[in-house]
Amino acid sequence: MKIVQTLASLLAIATTLVACTSEVDSHPTLPTADNEVSLSLPVETTRTSIESDGRNTRWVPGDKLAVWAMDANGEYVFSNALFSMRHYSAEYDLAFFSGSVAEMAKGDYTYLLSYPYPQSVEGTKATYRVSATQSGNYDGKYDIMVAEPVVAKALSAKERVELNTVTKHQMHALKINVPEGRNLYGDRFYRLEITFPSDVVGDITVDVSDPNAEPTYTNTSNVIVVEREEGFDVGEDIWVFVLPGTVEGDVTYRVRGERRHSEYTTFPMSRTLERGHVTPVRMMIPVVYPIYTSVNISVEKNNLGEDFNYFDVYEGDAYIGRYQRNTSNKYVVFDQEGEFNTDAFDNRSLRIVFDTDNAVVESTTNTGVVTAYVENICNTTIPYLFTEDFSTLQVYDGDYEAGPYTSVEGASTVAKDLSQYGIPSGWTGARTGCDAVGSAILVGGRVDCVIAGATRAYGRLDSPAMSKIKAGKQVNVKVSFTYSGSRSGTSTYYPVGRCGYTTTPDAINGYATQFNNNEAFKDIDGAVTIPNIPTNGSAAAATAEMTYTIAGCTSAHRLSWHVGHMGYKWLKIDDGNGWMYVDNIKVQIVK
Repeated sequence: MKIVQTLASLLAIATTLVACTSEVDSHPTLPTADNEVSLSLPVETTRTSIESDGRNTRWVPGDKLAVWAMDANGEYVFSNALFSMRHYSAEYDLAFFSGSVAEMAKGDYTYLLSYPYPQSVEGTKATYRVSATQSGNYDGKYDIMVAEPVVAKALSAKERVELNTVTKHQMHALKINVPEGRNLYGDRFYRLEITFPSDVVGDITVDVSDPNAEPTYTNTSNVIVVEREEGFDVGEDIWVFVLPGTVEGDVTYRVRGERRHSEYTTFPMSRTLERGHVTPVRMMIPVVYPIYTSVNISVEKNNLGEDFNYFDVYEGDAYIGRYQRNTSNKYVVFDQEGEFNTDAFDNRSLRIVFDTDNAVVESTTNTGVVTAYVENICNTTIPYLFTEDFSTLQVYDGDYEAGPYTSVEGASTVAKDLSQYGIPSGWTGARTGCDAVGSAILVGGRVDCVIAGATRAYGRLDSPAMSKIKAGKQVNVKVSFTYSGSRSGTSTYYPVGRCGYTTTPDAINGYATQFNNNEAFKDIDGAVTIPNIPTNGSAAAATAEMTYTIAGCTSAHRLSWHVGHMGYKWLKIDDGNGWMYVDNIKVQIVK
């Protein structure tokens, strides 16, 4: 589609800007003295509110000034005092303002004035907020003015003092108009969104003692939204106040109506937006589209190893719908044409249940903050068939250093339900423990040497069943985990381990052997030796990687680890403990 350059020819008109047709937001605390005084300002050099021709201006009753008064010694007798416009003189050449200030000694004072009344003041620095959301009306609270300092006599309740000064406008204004024949949108629109290449709204701080001093800007933004409930007509002026400065680059805008929005239109702009100037803008409203907002799920990664056929979406227990797998990878969960209440769809937690040929697994996602009139994407991942990183595991001592000493009866080999230590139900183990919160679990073995031989205790760890595999299904799976190890005793001893599986549903004890120097493992199927278990590692150092496979895995299969401590010192009474740390367990289907 051809991009129409609608604002390329811009004309700056050096004209005295304007002020107020509405009340300011702040309500200052007035001086305590109950002494109302009056001052007047010449309309010719200070008047403020815009007229229909866009050039002539006038004050409006209710306009509020901030006034400072400094005596001959440079001391301020009052600061930031509120004065409100009451009426005009009979000839309309003077605007009369009144306010309450403490009684002033006779003499001359230097008066400083700013308009409108500031949001905050520090000394003679007055700060105003130029909002990123404006109404499009000529709003005087954004026509910030600072007067030239003027010397006049003390204010008195007995007479009105004229402050013969000139105001300097600190802001720039855009006067936007959509001429007849340029509204391809066709209808009234009520929202105009403009994005500039540099910041144009925010907080502006001026020095009321010097109207020519450069303002400073903070909390700025480059986006302006002009919004009016009753909408905008063709030919109607739309006023937008912006911070002075240079705009260099692409400006983008679009409009919205009740049920449609325009396309984004971009045009280059190179212009200095000067203080006290107006830039008239003739804007074209481009082609429009139906307003459409959607919240979509996108499946970004598959850790399961098997594609899904469909997934079901729930919010809590409420069922949202079923979505068959497609090639576009876009699944619309919420959508609506026309006006869209995005707040109703913000930060909604969704549960996603994936159904594959052999398994059912779940993930979650959150809609986040929904942006109206676009496709919002919620990313999710198909999870592993099984995973555990022991991040919820608590510290506990599982008797992994106890017995057997010289008798197998003294060995600590009874399996425990490990869910009592903060991990999911189904984990069991003998001679296990944890020495750092949320870290790897450890499995321990022990050796006790006597003159005639050695007695050994073997620890084991068993996972919950692979319950996400569908009943009656058998699949090949790949199991991966990380590990480390450590030992006590002399260098004669070293930990050994194997991994595999079991289909026994109950807790399985470890065991002990007497006078046996060979590795002894039992009650573990498909056992695979774990190589090179470190002897000086820790839970934090469980980074060695191990992978093994289980053929024909069913929903009854459990992952198993077995750990013993080997070595023997001939004719020596001695003992030692060996541990293996297990972490970051992941199971995937192998196709």
